[in-house]
Amino acid sequence: MTAHDEAAALEQAVAYHRMARLRPEWSRPAKPLLAVGAALLTYVLLISVVLVGTVLILALVPGGAPALGATSGDPASPLDVGLALLMGAAWLPAGIVGVRVGGWRPFGTAWSVTSTFRRDLLRWCAPWVLGGGLLVVAAAAVAGALAGSVDTGADGGAADGAALAASAGPTPLAVVALVLLVLVLAPVQAAGLELVLRGLVLQAAGTWLRAPVAALLPVLAVVLIGRDLTPAVLLPALTAALCSGVLAWRSGGLELPIALSTVLTIAALLTAAFGAGTGAGAGIASLVAGLSAPGTSGTALDAAGSSAALAGAVAGTIALLLVTVGLMVLLGRREGTGPLCPTLRDATSAVPSPLGV
Repeated sequence: MTAHDEAAALEQAVAYHRMARLRPEWSRPAKPLLAVGAALLTYVLLISVVLVGTVLILALVPGGAPALGATSGDPASPLDVGLALLMGAAWLPAGIVGVRVGGWRPFGTAWSVTSTFRRDLLRWCAPWVLGGGLLVVAAAAVAGALAGSVDTGADGGAADGAALAASAGPTPLAVVALVLLVLVLAPVQAAGLELVLRGLVLQAAGTWLRAPVAALLPVLAVVLIGRDLTPAVLLPALTAALCSGVLAWRSGGLELPIALSTVLTIAALLTAAFGAGTGAGAGIASLVAGLSAPGTSGTALDAAGSSAALAGAVAGTIALLLVTVGLMVLLGRREGTGPLCPTLRDATSAVPSPLGV
């Protein structure tokens, strides 16, 4: 093998954020913008259909259509939660269009450095991700409950009123509908958000930027779009984006971020629904807001629960950072590398074929 061949082989051993540079036609200067732009345009079209269809369906409901509340909804309402999740799930087809049409490359290159969805990695990480995700939600709930008890002592009337309002709870039919919607749509939303807001954006930046830290900056920037710019929302939102981006770079794909985001979203949504009106519910609501799709992150973070929400955001953020570090250490032990060593593409593997016309 000549020196030129060795250099070419090394160039193919890329980290996840550099996958779009495997072929010259995928890494042309306009390609990253076209890929992200195609995904955004597709998403806007899809959610327009969802919103218009929802309005038309609700207009046929006897007795008048209820308020949608997509941006300031009731965490125990199947309508509000379901609509927000459906809008978040629209990111998955939007991401597919962005990679295939905008980026004009095989969809597998957005999944991982192997250009496939690695089920073996998913099976290995499942118990660790499940335990870590539940730990994050529990930390936010406990912190919110403790802060809520302090608020009760300072203003018992307001807290008692909130608890009384939440005591009735949703009807059994609403509970079943809510659980089914969360279990079905939350994994799709997690896959869509990770594919576009982490994977596609990270690889688009990686087309120009070799350093992973620099490529992560746009990933953090996009989470600011369509969210309440308050500490209770921004802390978990930025932390979730950072942890997902780092895990994608470290593990060489989206399997681990999708699994963690799915567990966090399901646990946070269900716990927030059943804890609505309590300090624990307000603490978890901050996680819900941070994990939600842009434009759907409004939750019951009112003035009365702001202290509990902020406490939950801080505790959840710290717990999520610790869980991410733990997952990186476990990955290093599994692969026999350091926790900060990225999983690279095998340089001897064949480069994915270009798309046909």
